[in-house]
Amino acid sequence: MFEFITDLDEYFSKEYAGYDKLSVLPGYKMPMMQATKVDEFGRTISYTLPPETMALSKQENKEELLAALKEKMVDKTFSFSFSILSFFGRIKQFFSKYGVAKHLKKLMAKYGVKDEDVLAQINVAPEIWKGIRKGAFLPTKNLVLSLGLTMQMSYVDVNALLNFCDEFFDHTIVKDVVIEYLLSRKIYNPAMVQAALEEYKVANLFIKQ
Repeated sequence: MFEFITDLDEYFSKEYAGYDKLSVLPGYKMPMMQATKVDEFGRTISYTLPPETMALSKQENKEELLAALKEKMVDKTFSFSFSILSFFGRIKQFFSKYGVAKHLKKLMAKYGVKDEDVLAQINVAPEIWKGIRKGAFLPTKNLVLSLGLTMQMSYVDVNALLNFCDEFFDHTIVKDVVIEYLLSRKIYNPAMVQAALEEYKVANLFIKQ
């Protein structure tokens, strides 16, 4: 096992927000979510602690709980590589400065990536990729995440591209936390990426093996 997996485990334990799945694990101790404090006027007031109080990293037996969670992990985030834009959607994309195709073109130039490079690393039909590049199709979240890893994009750039597609990194989804970690740590080595994805049973990406 790669040594970085330990660091990934720590990051995941802190950032994963699937508290509904954590709370039902055997051995998980539900923290007290209500607390009180005395304000500047001497009054005792009650308040709710932030959701991250339930984070796995705050549990004494976090290693055992994470191992149990990994056993139950199943990636249910299947999607196609694209969604079809309506006629008006394509018009909006074409004229908007926030159009996905325009932003993708800038990113490909920034990272020195050509269309043939993408097709060599990503499982997407050439005609579909052509449609995405022209703004006729919208890339799905799974495709954007795949592009981020294979194009060796920064976390900031991938997050921006997701936002252009009306998506975001969702910490209640295992895949999002794992890939956010890889991008933020600039881990692009294919063997290391594959090790991380297998460790957390991440699937449904479009990266060629």
